[in-house]
Amino acid sequence: MLTSDLLVTKSHKGNIEPVYAALEQENIDISSSVINLFQGHIEKSYGELIDEIEGIEEINYRLIRGLAQILERRCIIEKDSIIEPVAARRVVFEECKGAVTGPEERKLVLDRAAGKLSIEPADLEKALWADQEENLIIKEFRTITPENLLRQYNLSLTQTLLFKATGMEIRIEDNYQQVFRKIKQLGLMYSIEQDKIYLDGPVSVFKLTEKYGTALAKMLPAIMKCRKWSLKASILRKTFEGKRIYDFTLDHNRQIFSIDFSYGVETFDSAIEKEFFLHNFNGWLARREPAVLKAGKYAFIPDFSLEKKGSRIYVEIIGFWTPEYLKNKIQKINQLKDKENIILIVDKHLACSGSEFKTDNLIFYNEKIPYLEIIKILRKYEEKQLAEDIDRLKGIDIPLEGSVINLREVSGRYDVSGDALKTVIKENTGGYLLLGDQLVNDQTLKAIQDELEVVKKHSEAVKIFEKYGIKSQQILDTLGYKVKWNGLDPENAEIVKI
Repeated sequence: MLTSDLLVTKSHKGNIEPVYAALEQENIDISSSVINLFQGHIEKSYGELIDEIEGIEEINYRLIRGLAQILERRCIIEKDSIIEPVAARRVVFEECKGAVTGPEERKLVLDRAAGKLSIEPADLEKALWADQEENLIIKEFRTITPENLLRQYNLSLTQTLLFKATGMEIRIEDNYQQVFRKIKQLGLMYSIEQDKIYLDGPVSVFKLTEKYGTALAKMLPAIMKCRKWSLKASILRKTFEGKRIYDFTLDHNRQIFSIDFSYGVETFDSAIEKEFFLHNFNGWLARREPAVLKAGKYAFIPDFSLEKKGSRIYVEIIGFWTPEYLKNKIQKINQLKDKENIILIVDKHLACSGSEFKTDNLIFYNEKIPYLEIIKILRKYEEKQLAEDIDRLKGIDIPLEGSVINLREVSGRYDVSGDALKTVIKENTGGYLLLGDQLVNDQTLKAIQDELEVVKKHSEAVKIFEKYGIKSQQILDTLGYKVKWNGLDPENAEIVKI
């Protein structure tokens, strides 16, 4: 964050944003120069550094001052004295019997005070004002690249603008636990509508206020740690016509503050969760903390989702917790709007019978999760989804055009699974043959058949298939060929007519 006097904004049609520093050569050169000033003043006084910075400020005052504010946080600045300055001044004051009228009398006072403190007069003189800002010494400086300094500057500008925010709407796709932990820590209120999270403070319910702008600004780093995110904030600004609300929008695509947050190694709350995440669910992909769901007035973040071909099932593993935690967990789960799309895996040693959870997909485990029970539930979802997709396709006339049709593209167009499309297509292919995920028309098959008559090598046959865009190796069997292997080298393989 920067001081508000360094913030410059631009507005247009009700929208506002800071004037960011573009990652262009001129700004990179300025950034590099300021970094070099800090590096060159290690073991020198802070006052000397400030004088140097003021000497170049006319180039771009706000940018250079902003960069310097950020770099100061990367410094260790200390007093350089062998005695506390306050104690040194007290002793010198006690030794002064009145006003000091000249250099000789001053020297006598310092000598007596130094003797009383058992230090050299030169060390005493150095200590007297060592705690004044300009006399502090820069002991260490953690350097940074010019480009990343500019990115941090732009991030700080954004936070400074958010000081004036009255509320914020965010969308995130991961990092839910950390974001909601930060919301609670900052004392913000939230509400959830579909995939949007609305943030403000308690007082904001009753009146328009900037009281929570600082907290909203502090939310930004937690939001930016998500791989995909976006935000929209309401910014209260004073204009000649009075106070006015502007919209400020931002998302993960803005490269000018693409700071590299380290995600690190995937961590789990228990060995059970880690085992679940790594398990093979027959084509269902496991994702951690995949969404934030609305549970009454609370947010509920399931441990996992299992996803396959557009279907998503949530999974919550309830292990050993305190009775209060378990009570709150049950309350949240029972307030979920779509409880049939969640599988609960509950430790059988918990003080609950299962009747407390209002869901059919309830599995108890004892030390190890019964994965076959989960697979059975997933199959029911697959069968239900397949039946719904088939039923939807039956009323649709699907045109078949082209020599080779990619069924994945067609299924995506109609938002159905590939298996459902194949089931419906099989009933009426109309001059096409189904090969894997493709439909190939009779004329193309005949052309391929003719070209195969004059080749022997399997590699040459593969080139023919690639020419026509055929991906499935089933075509050899379909056209009455088999592969004859002559040793381990694929180049020696031949195709033989059955």
